[in-house]
Amino acid sequence: MVRALTDGIVKMDQVLACRGVITAANLAEKTSTWTVRIKLRDSADEVVVLTPRLVLCTGSHPTEVPIHVPGHNIESLDLDVVLKPSELMSHLPRDLPLTVAVVGASHSAILALLNLVDLARTSHPQLRVKWFTRHPLRYAEYMDGWILRDNTGLKGHAAEFARQQLEDDKLASSEAGRFITKVDCGGGQEQAQYERHLPSCSYIVQAVGFTRDALPELSVNGVLLEPEFDSASGGFRDGSGRAVRGLFGAGIAFPERVVDPYGNVEHAVGFFKFMKYIKRVIPQWAM
Repeated sequence: MVRALTDGIVKMDQVLACRGVITAANLAEKTSTWTVRIKLRDSADEVVVLTPRLVLCTGSHPTEVPIHVPGHNIESLDLDVVLKPSELMSHLPRDLPLTVAVVGASHSAILALLNLVDLARTSHPQLRVKWFTRHPLRYAEYMDGWILRDNTGLKGHAAEFARQQLEDDKLASSEAGRFITKVDCGGGQEQAQYERHLPSCSYIVQAVGFTRDALPELSVNGVLLEPEFDSASGGFRDGSGRAVRGLFGAGIAFPERVVDPYGNVEHAVGFFKFMKYIKRVIPQWAM
């Protein structure tokens, strides 16, 4: 669906599609104009675009925290690969015994476990998994007109798999339990557990959240800008708290901050949540 939308947008007469990387953008406050420099892909050429508005939809990547086990090198698996069964199947050897370490208990972590279990019971019979987690599984709960842990709790197929096969009272006797060993890292024992269990692992995949991708160099009147995102408006403020004219953010790099009736603070992540957020704030961008 996203691909179809993108293909349609670039065909519009009012859209200039530039495939490349923004290297820098400067706001001239006197004219309220952004000068955006774009390094084209597969070319030494640079395109300069002048615009009153710059929207940062720069994305995020899976977070990787430093995990050190002295004397042991372990190969990292990209979370995006693990979440795509066809790529994961071709990435892992079928004819060798191997153990994959999965770190985390997020929605992505559970999907990673599900995909690895599917491989272990079909095409990769020598595959085993060690699952490192610090806390019990958390599920989205449907309340009266709202959802508790709407953005952080397990939902759908991942929640069903977790309830039926991964809970402590189910894992030992479930099909997933044939392949998964759960490693409790709660109570500050992460490093000790890593040192005890990682040496037997061939690969590691971390599913502990996402980190915002680096932004291009931004400046105002030639002075370097370190923007702070304002979730209420989708805009940005500078170091002194002033709104930066014509600069906005959206998508997973800049999601909406939401507070549920219990006072829990989350970020609204998901394609349709991004669209809902943009529809709410975009009228302010045209002012």
